[in-house]
Amino acid sequence: MKNLLPEQYPPLARKAVIFLNEAKILYETTNRRVGSEEVSFYLLSHAVELSIKSLVVKHTGRAAERTHDKEELAEKYREVCSFSEKEINTIRKLKELNDGPGGLRYDNTPRGQFLPSTFENGVKIVERLLEKFE
Repeated sequence: MKNLLPEQYPPLARKAVIFLNEAKILYETTNRRVGSEEVSFYLLSHAVELSIKSLVVKHTGRAAERTHDKEELAEKYREVCSFSEKEINTIRKLKELNDGPGGLRYDNTPRGQFLPSTFENGVKIVERLLEKFE
């Protein structure tokens, strides 16, 4: 991903860039507090959602379906986003971590684990999608 300023992206992509950058900063912080990975994954999860929605607007000229279900968005807009099966699986894992009433914002028990590979693959997905705006 190039180092464009967030304001150089369209609105949804701009938010995706901001969430992605902050997720990476927090995730890469050494000696972080217990539980802070939840915040990193929460921000990354929303960056995925917003990057999908922004690419849909770019390609179709219309807003994407109004949902926060990243897996549903990924399946529906698979062709627009050129998702591989590996990427769909990563998006599914991020969804499961952020699932339930309020997701990671509240004291829910995530379904899954906060694995480095899930985070790294999620970052790659968002960066690939945002490259379409450069």
